[in-house]
Amino acid sequence: MKQEALKFFTDTHLTSIGLLIFFLFFVGVMLWIYRSSSTEIYRRMEQMPLKDGE
Repeated sequence: MKQEALKFFTDTHLTSIGLLIFFLFFVGVMLWIYRSSSTEIYRRMEQMPLKDGE
């Protein structure tokens, strides 16, 4: 079954481009999460479950 599925991935350029796109997306998400301007937002969000009735 694996051989049946892999026989359609003969164009290595497309698979390489797909891998590159997903990798760059992952790196972009990591940079977005760990940017310096978002630390205050995350500090407020981590305290939300502990606040009573606000």
